Amino acid sequence: MMTSNEAIVPLAEDAFWQSPYPILSRLRDEHRTAVTDAGVKAILRWDDAEEVLKGGDFINEGLEFIEARGFSPGDPLYEWRRHSIGALNGAPHDRIRSLVSRALTHRSVDALRPSIRAHTRALISACAEAGRMDARADLALRLPFLTITEFLGIDRDEGAEVGKRMSSGAADAFGPNVTPEIRQQANETFAALMAFVSDLVEKRRVKPREDLLSDLIRVEEAGDRLSQEELIVLFTNIFGGAIETTASVLTSGVMLLAQNPEQAERLRRDPDRFKQGAAEETLRLRPGFYAVGKKAARSVEAAGLRFDEGEPLTILVGGPNRDPSRWLKPDAFEIGRDPKVWSLTFSMGAHFCLGQALARCELQEMMGTLVTCCRELELEVDPPRWLARVMVNRVESLPVRFHHCEEALSHG
Repeated sequence: MMTSNEAIVPLAEDAFWQSPYPILSRLRDEHRTAVTDAGVKAILRWDDAEEVLKGGDFINEGLEFIEARGFSPGDPLYEWRRHSIGALNGAPHDRIRSLVSRALTHRSVDALRPSIRAHTRALISACAEAGRMDARADLALRLPFLTITEFLGIDRDEGAEVGKRMSSGAADAFGPNVTPEIRQQANETFAALMAFVSDLVEKRRVKPREDLLSDLIRVEEAGDRLSQEELIVLFTNIFGGAIETTASVLTSGVMLLAQNPEQAERLRRDPDRFKQGAAEETLRLRPGFYAVGKKAARSVEAAGLRFDEGEPLTILVGGPNRDPSRWLKPDAFEIGRDPKVWSLTFSMGAHFCLGQALARCELQEMMGTLVTCCRELELEVDPPRWLARVMVNRVESLPVRFHHCEEALSHG
């Protein structure tokens, strides 16, 4: 229960979502912790967040996370969540993660870099004559789709069907303001999606390919394999995470380059040197998810607060990601920072994001290719309008004007 002297994070207010970072910085500087306006204890500082995520006192929220959002046993999203790696802890989580990691390798991700650059050039080229594009619709949503279908080894029409079913805002079912309409849409989406992916799994069992889905079916360790339900949920986890959240940070990457022309020019002069730093700065300053949720595994004290067993807490990523105790001038987009000083955007510890290598790869190559192909990036609306009370930070659109470089588009 909140008391009058607690610092409150105003998640219910539209204004917070348009400019959350000054608010989080003020709260972080004045208070060690806060509470959301729903009464959930909130972590604001880097050291406290790192302790929570790396230690064993806090674990991921399970089914109670979506029960609190109005979902019940039998709902398609509820049944999907039962097998989601994000809802598992301990041995069940470690088992699935170990099996999946055998099919997801850095080598397979790095092999995609030339095609990511080629796809980026082609998408920009399609908008070059007009000299403008909607960076979200024309680039940030399309590039992840092209990349993930290639990475998963599925046909474009198969990928388009999955993508269509996952583009209806189902991720909002995990956000802070789940309405009956969001619940209905999410259940309809997940019912259709799981049926479609189940059919894909059966096709690959009958006729395997050299693709990730076939690899997941084949993967085995000490006689253990993934079940049918686990396969379906994992595939949708990988596909969905690779599109919506990646599209969010890709859009932010374009926005930050347009807002910081001196950094764009620095990247343009030496993309191989600075593309990793540009990507890490984008991830740090504009994380895909606004928060990471956990619950206490036992009665424990952390960040100067007392937690009962099972009590939830939230790590508001924009607070630790801009903590001046870890980064000098933390609100500045500075691509020359050491890219090995990672942020919390992909979490850390046992639930460090499985798909982070692919997202980083796409962001690096998109940003490096964008500045090579385009000059004088300029936002038509600055700042853009961000959607309020959603799990994945995103704008509806990001209209951008630019002058293209024909030589780079033809030969880059």
